[in-house]
Amino acid sequence: MRRIVIIGGVAGGASAATRARRLDEHAEITMIEKGPYVSCEK
Repeated sequence: MRRIVIIGGVAGGASAATRARRLDEHAEITMIEKGPYVSCEK
């Protein structure tokens, strides 16, 4: 299983996580954000 770590949870990080999930639906994706909120798409 592929492990992916994304630094930054705002728009760019969320976009990278979405793209990573599309490329590998079985990957373990971790987002690291120093602030209290992360971006989300609905």
